[in-house]
Amino acid sequence: MSRPTDQSIYIYLRKSRKDIEEEKKAVETGETFDTLERHRKTLLSVAKKERHTIVKIFAEVVSGESVTERPEIQFLLRELEINPVDAVLVMDLDRLGRGDMLDQGLLDRAFRYSGTKIITPTEIYDPASETWELVFGIKSLVAREELKAITRRMQRGRVASASEGKSISKVPPYGYNRNENLKLKPDPETAWVVKKMFEMMRDGHGRQFIAQELDRLGIKPPNPKRKTWSPSSITAIIKNEAYIGSIIWGQVDYVKRNGKYQKKKLPRERWTIKENAHEPLVSRDLFEAANKAHSGRWRPSTVTNKRLSNTLAGILKCEICGYTMMYQPRPDRPHDFIRCTQPGCKGVQRGATFELVENKIIEALEKMYYELVDITHSDDPTENTDIPYKRVLIEKKKEEVSALKIQKSNLHDFLERGIYDIDTFMERQDNLVKRIDTLSNEIHTLEDEIEREESRNSVIDQYLPELKNVLQAYSETEDAERKNALLKTVVEKVTYLRKTDWHRREEFEIQIYPKFRPS
Repeated sequence: MSRPTDQSIYIYLRKSRKDIEEEKKAVETGETFDTLERHRKTLLSVAKKERHTIVKIFAEVVSGESVTERPEIQFLLRELEINPVDAVLVMDLDRLGRGDMLDQGLLDRAFRYSGTKIITPTEIYDPASETWELVFGIKSLVAREELKAITRRMQRGRVASASEGKSISKVPPYGYNRNENLKLKPDPETAWVVKKMFEMMRDGHGRQFIAQELDRLGIKPPNPKRKTWSPSSITAIIKNEAYIGSIIWGQVDYVKRNGKYQKKKLPRERWTIKENAHEPLVSRDLFEAANKAHSGRWRPSTVTNKRLSNTLAGILKCEICGYTMMYQPRPDRPHDFIRCTQPGCKGVQRGATFELVENKIIEALEKMYYELVDITHSDDPTENTDIPYKRVLIEKKKEEVSALKIQKSNLHDFLERGIYDIDTFMERQDNLVKRIDTLSNEIHTLEDEIEREESRNSVIDQYLPELKNVLQAYSETEDAERKNALLKTVVEKVTYLRKTDWHRREEFEIQIYPKFRPS
């Protein structure tokens, strides 16, 4: 098949795993290696030689075998439906995707239905050709098998490394450092903390107590995003056999379902275990005693028919840490109490009388109801909206985009006539593409805002009667479970804040997050 010329095209760029490895090697040797830029220049050279008009360049930053993991290929496929072009220019067919049969079907359908050709520097794939399905199917199958082979080699390499006692996790376990040979060495600054955790657990202290003690000592948790230790991080350390000198790999398997990976625990006999791989931080006796104490602290609930007494259960959250506020009944006092029990909020967040918080939430919902009523009963329907102005702005921006696209098309003429060299051509084109992308993004944002506002106005009509019914029913019942269920129909959550220097009983703040979000 002769190569087509003067086509309107999209360019699609994506790194392969091999490219990523080569870039890493280049960085280690102090060299500069940019795969996407090299491919961009190659494909621009093809476009120049064959006089193609580049409509848009899609550069995939993330790596992933599946279409669902790569946002740029998803944008490209949607563009083929909305704004089809003559062809997509790509380095090789497998750059578009070499996932499973579902991916192959998505790509096949998108290109066949839009009639879009796939052009590489050496090949042409035309969906109008009688051999399209055969060639496309075989090429996709070969690419898939190659990916499987690469994955198997990587997995075998990981298993081999674990069998040699090497630590191949993303980060070494807390309490260890890792040398250039991937061997674990005790970290002098944190190894003693690990041993202290095991000893405290063995001596009968719970996870919450250990976490609070570590916070009191000013020891930073392993996760740099957290300011305080969590009970779950204590459990992860207590159960980690790395602390008795073992390297374990393959405890879980990841199976892809509907484009998403699901974790599946594997039986111990399928794990790769290397004992005495490095210096242990605790003895086996201490490890087993701590784990026995950890498991022995759990007790099944003996309450089977307890009724809900907290009307705000699952709704009221601490604004500081995000955790659910704890309800504390006080039979010996006039009012029940609500407070945050997380260690990080101690001395920062004060509790309050439950009744006051509940009343303030209902008052806020009533205020919201009347504000929405005022909006829907406005005499001038355009008084509370700028949709007409945004629509005019969209049309102006679309006209600008059209003018810029003409300029971009003219660049090829200048290139052919020698007025521009390749560097000037690329610079001018990049500037135009950036301006077009900026305008397109602004148009998209405005269209989204219009859609949200129109949707909001529509939702108000549905939300108002429901909110009215909830407020009425709430005032007519004393059943806590009923009240809780009513609130959850109109509220996603409510956040609570009361600083330590707020002393008046009613001095606290709440923020309502309704299931309908007023913009």
